[in-house]
Amino acid sequence: MTSRLVLVVEDDALLRELIATALEVRGYAVQTAGDITEAKRILRSVDPDGVVLDIDLGPGPTGFDFAKIVCKEAPGTGIVFLTQLPDPRFAPTDQNGMPTGVAYIRKSALADLNVLYDALDVAMRGQVTKLHRHDLDIERPFAKLTAKQIEVLKLMAQGRSNAQIASSRGTSLKATEDAIRRACAAIGIDGSTEGNTRARAVAKYISVVGMQSAKLEDQVSLN
Repeated sequence: MTSRLVLVVEDDALLRELIATALEVRGYAVQTAGDITEAKRILRSVDPDGVVLDIDLGPGPTGFDFAKIVCKEAPGTGIVFLTQLPDPRFAPTDQNGMPTGVAYIRKSALADLNVLYDALDVAMRGQVTKLHRHDLDIERPFAKLTAKQIEVLKLMAQGRSNAQIASSRGTSLKATEDAIRRACAAIGIDGSTEGNTRARAVAKYISVVGMQSAKLEDQVSLN
């Protein structure tokens, strides 16, 4: 009989099953959910020892929202964020920090499943270290971007025009164009070369952060 139960919350069905299978091979009992509504139901019915959780779960509440519920309703549950996002600043909605004691693992690290196993183990034991916080790695992609540059790149990836970005941020069109040039330069896109600078910047942003986080969606509240 397994001694530890893990809830996997991931909207990508194939990846969800791959993670579940990998954990079952490791000896965990696993429950899975593709959205937060299902995740809440499972959390309240089985009280898991650990949760492996994506941040960007498509339209609606994020993994951060669910993590707050876990901390409130099931204190002591180990939480591992498993995400493509380099750090929380790239989440679909603005985040004011994460719960303490959680692990943060980038999906690119799953080539070595021991990274996930170790992170989950220490999270459930309440012994997460900087090693299990990929969002604190100074070598992570886009680590040096400012909050303003991330905001501008997000809006560009959502397909907003320069005028729409200016309106959204409450700045002049010229100031916005300058901010876009600086943001492009910050991710290594040289506007002086031939080609569509905006398209190249968006493509590079999405290649790192993923398409879902770039979607323009209304985030609904979680009750």
